[in-house]
Amino acid sequence: MNYPPSHNGQYPPQYLQQPQQLLYSNADSNASPYEYGKPVAYPQTIISPYSTYGQAYNIEQHQHQPQSQHHQQQQPQQQPQQQYVNPSDVFHQPLIPPASSSQLVHGSTQYGAQPMVSVAGNSNRSPAVAASSTSAQSTPAQSTQSAYQTAPTPDLGNNVFNQYPQVALPAHSVPRANSVAAAPVPSPKPAPPSSSKPATPVPSSRPAPPAPSASKPAPPVQTKKPLPQVLVPAPSPEVQQKMQRQSSKKQVQRQNAQQPVQKPTKPPIDYQVLLLSLADEYLKAAYGHGTMVALSRREMEIEEYYKLVATGLGCLEAVLKNWRLQPRMEALVRLRYARILFEETENDLEAETALSKGNRMLDLKYSMQHLLARMLHKTNPKASLKAVDGMILDVEAYRHSAWEYAFRFLRVSLSLSTSGHQDSVSALQHLHKISNMANRQGDKAVAAISAVIEALAHLQHGTSSDAIEQAQRAVAVARSHQLNDELRHIPQLSTLVQMVDICCSLLECDVNQSSQKLKVMQDLMDERLNDPNWRADGSFSIPLSGRSAGPSSIDTGDILQVQNGTLLLSFNWLPQHDLYALCYFLSSITLSAKNSYDGRKAEKFLQEGIRMVKGIFKAPQEIAESMVSANRRVDWRRILYCNLLLHQVFLACGRTDWDLANQALKELRPIAEELGDQLPDTIQRLMEYATGALAQATGDLEAALSIFQSPLLSLSSITSKTARNDPRRDIAILAALNTILILRDPNHPSHSNLPNALALVESFCKGSPNKYIQAAYYLVCATVQTESTIQTKQYLQQALQSATAISNSQITCMTLTFMSWKYFRGVVGEQAEKSARAGRAMAKKANDRLWVSVTDEMLAETLERQGKSEEAEGVRDEGHRVMTGLPPALKRPV
Repeated sequence: MNYPPSHNGQYPPQYLQQPQQLLYSNADSNASPYEYGKPVAYPQTIISPYSTYGQAYNIEQHQHQPQSQHHQQQQPQQQPQQQYVNPSDVFHQPLIPPASSSQLVHGSTQYGAQPMVSVAGNSNRSPAVAASSTSAQSTPAQSTQSAYQTAPTPDLGNNVFNQYPQVALPAHSVPRANSVAAAPVPSPKPAPPSSSKPATPVPSSRPAPPAPSASKPAPPVQTKKPLPQVLVPAPSPEVQQKMQRQSSKKQVQRQNAQQPVQKPTKPPIDYQVLLLSLADEYLKAAYGHGTMVALSRREMEIEEYYKLVATGLGCLEAVLKNWRLQPRMEALVRLRYARILFEETENDLEAETALSKGNRMLDLKYSMQHLLARMLHKTNPKASLKAVDGMILDVEAYRHSAWEYAFRFLRVSLSLSTSGHQDSVSALQHLHKISNMANRQGDKAVAAISAVIEALAHLQHGTSSDAIEQAQRAVAVARSHQLNDELRHIPQLSTLVQMVDICCSLLECDVNQSSQKLKVMQDLMDERLNDPNWRADGSFSIPLSGRSAGPSSIDTGDILQVQNGTLLLSFNWLPQHDLYALCYFLSSITLSAKNSYDGRKAEKFLQEGIRMVKGIFKAPQEIAESMVSANRRVDWRRILYCNLLLHQVFLACGRTDWDLANQALKELRPIAEELGDQLPDTIQRLMEYATGALAQATGDLEAALSIFQSPLLSLSSITSKTARNDPRRDIAILAALNTILILRDPNHPSHSNLPNALALVESFCKGSPNKYIQAAYYLVCATVQTESTIQTKQYLQQALQSATAISNSQITCMTLTFMSWKYFRGVVGEQAEKSARAGRAMAKKANDRLWVSVTDEMLAETLERQGKSEEAEGVRDEGHRVMTGLPPALKRPV
C-alpha cells in the first residue's frame, strides 16, 4: 500500500470507492480531530481487505519473521512507490520505563483478554492480521508477545510508536482460541482469497498497552508528525451482525465489572419552597396545641409554643428578605407574616412595615388595609376609624361591592366596640347603607345579617324609649329573608335571628311571648343539630351575588372566599358547642320567672349549660388555631361559665336556698380569678351584689350594708339614666334599694341617711325603662314612706301592677303581704281573710320559704280572730315547720 500522491491532501478517486469508513483520529488538544481533508497535515492510509487466516497467516508465520524485522529497520532508508503504515504508529504514546507484562496488561497475558490487530508496513505484501483470543494456551501466543515486545529502533515507525498510543482492534470473528501475531514478510505474494468470509477488525473501547522492550527505549523525536486517518472497509452484513452482538455483550460485561453504577442526580433544592413548607409545618404544629396551651397555661408549654411560632416567622422572614417572589406570592406571604405578628406578638411596628409595602393587586391590598385598620384600632381607635372611612370611599368609587361590604362591616364592628353615642349612630348609618346596597345587588343574606346586627345595636346602645321597637322592626326585616334559599343553609344566622328576637321580648318583660319564641328556637336548634354547615372554628360565610363580585374579589382566605364558583363573605362567631351552651343559658333566663312553679325548668336548663361548659374545659375540642385565638375562646367560655354560676346564685336566692347560692358563689370566685383583667366589670359588680344579698338574706346586715355602699356599687358614679341597657346602672340601683331597706329601721345607726338615699335613687328609678326596677322601687317607697296613706296606696298599686305585668311572683307576694299587714292587721272580716290568703298563696307560688312562714303566721292570726282556731293552728304549725329551714338570724322565737 502506498501513500496516495499529492492531490492537495485529498484521496484519489480510486480510493474513494470504498464501503463504510471508520475514522480514527488523535486526541490532539491543538487541532480538531474532525478536520478531514486538510492538506499535508493529516497523512492518510488505506488498509486493503484482509486475507483469510488459513492461507495468509499460516504460510508466512515462521518463514518471514526475521526478514520482517530486518525490513522494519531498513524501511526509513527506502523510498518505495507504496508504503504501508501501521495504524498503531499514528497514536502518540509517551515514553514509559520498561516494565513487565504483568504491569502493562490487566487480566491475562493476552492483553487482558482484549483482542488486538496490528498492521505493519511492507513494500510488497498485504498487511497480516494479528488476533488475540480469550485463552492463552498455545506456543504462537508467545511468539506474538515477542513480536510486539521488540525494542524500538530509531526508524520512523518506532519513533511514531513512541509518540502515539496504539490502536487495539478486537477481532470478534476469530474461529480459533489461539492468539496469533503476524509480522510483515519482505516479498511474498498476497494470499488467495479463501471461501470463508474475512474478519474485519473493530476498534476496541480502550487502547492496548504498549509492549515492553528489553533494551533501553530510544528518545522521542522532537518533530511532531501530522495525524493520519485510517479507512477500514466495512464487513459483510452477516459478519457485522455477529460482531455487534458479541461487542454489545462484552461492553455490558466490562461496564458491569469496571464502571461503578452511577446514581441518578437529585434535582437542586428549592430553598424558597422549602422554607415556606417549613413555616407551614412549624405554625401547624404550634396551632395544633393552641387550645391545650391556652387551657393549661403552663410555662413550659407556652415557651415551646412560642418557639414554634418564632421559627415559622423566621422562615417567612427569610423568604421575604432573600428571594424575589412573584408579586402575588410575595403579597400572600407578607400578609400572613403580618397577621401572625399582629396576633402572636406585640411587634405592631414591624407588622405595619410589612403591610406598608403594598402591591397593585386590589384583593390583597384590601386585605392588608383591613388588617392594618384592626391593628391600628388597638392603639389609636380614632385613626383606625378614619382609615376605614378612607378605604370605604375608595372601594365605593371603584364599585368593588364585596370589599365595600367588608369594610363597612368592619367599621360597624369597630364602632360598636366603644360606648360612645356618636360611634353607635355612625354604626347604624353604615348598616343602613349596607342594607340598601344589598337590596340593590340582590344579596339577601347580607341584608339579613345587616338587619340582625342593627337589632343588636339598638338593644345594646339604644337610648331612646323606642329602641326595642326599632330592634323588633330590624328583626322583622331579617325574618323576611328567612325563606330565601341562601339563608336556609346558614344555621348560625337563623339561630342568631331567633336569639335576638327572644332578647327583645325579655327586655320588654313579656314572659309569655318570650316563652313562645323560646320554643321556636329550641325546635330550630334540635333540627339543625347535625347540620353539615357548622364549622369547628365558629366561622360562617354568606354568599354574594355575581353583581357584587368584581375583578378584585379573589379568594383571600379570611375575608372573601370562593367556593364552587360562589363568592362568600366570612364572619367569625361561635362554634356549635358554645352556641348550644349559650342557648341553654338564654333558655334559663327566659324561664326564670316561672322557675318557682313550673318544676324548676330554668334550673334544669342552667345545669345542662354548666355541664356543657365544664365538659369543654375537661375535654376541649382540638381546633387548629393560634394560642391568642384559643385564649379569647377560652376566656369567653369562662365568662359564660361565670354568668351561668351567677344566674344559679340568684335562682337559689329566689327560692331561699342559701346553701346552694353560697356554694355556687364559692365555685365562681376561682373562675373569676383565672380571668384576671379579662373579667368583665358587670360580672365583678354582680358578684359583689350577690355577696351583699346573701349577707342580707342570712341576717348579716352590717356586712350587707358595707357591700352595698362600696364604691363598686355606688350609684353616684353612674351618669347614664336613660340608656336602655346599662347593667352597671341597674346593679347600682338594686344595691341602693337594698340599702334603703336596711336603713328604714328607725333603730339603725345610719337611719338619718335614708332621705338622701331615697332622693338619689328616685331620679334613676322613676324614668327607668326596666319594669323590674320600677316594681321594686314602688314597693320600697311604699314600705318607707308611711306617713301619707294615699301616697302609700299609690305606691302599692303601682308596685302590684308592675309586678303583675312582668309576672314576678316574689314582688307580688311581698306587695300583697305588706298590704295585708298595713291595712288589715287586727281587722275582723272577710276582706282581711281574703287578703291574708292571697298573700300566702302567692308566697307558695314563689316558693319563698321566708315569706311562706311570714304569710302563714299572718293568716293564722286572722283565722283566730275569725274564730277558726283549728285551721289557724294547722297553718301556724306549717309555718313553724318551714321556718326551721331558715338561717338562725331569720327565725323568730316561738
